[in-house]
Amino acid sequence: MRQSFNNALGLRTGEDGTSVVLDTRPDHQIAPGLIHFAVLATVAEVSAAQSVGRAVVPASIQLQLMRRAEPGRLVGRGKTLKLGRRLAVAEGEVFQNDRLVAKATVTFSVV
Repeated sequence: MRQSFNNALGLRTGEDGTSVVLDTRPDHQIAPGLIHFAVLATVAEVSAAQSVGRAVVPASIQLQLMRRAEPGRLVGRGKTLKLGRRLAVAEGEVFQNDRLVAKATVTFSVV
């Protein structure tokens, strides 16, 4: 994760080397006690992209918000579903306190 946007957001690689971790800040909230969906989408997309293991850019994303995300630690985990020469499909799940809060399915262009 070398991108400055991800760094500015506060994303970092988890201790296991495969997950993405974000300790939320007040500026991540859309309302008191509620994390903005764009933060969840970013954690899910970055997790999915990291699972592909190649340079990719998102072509489309489908996001499901499963439950309210509150201030605190978010952990993203990705899984590659299909990797081709030009396209990859992966999922990114975002957890808070071991509860699924968001899930994305992302189609990436492989660059």
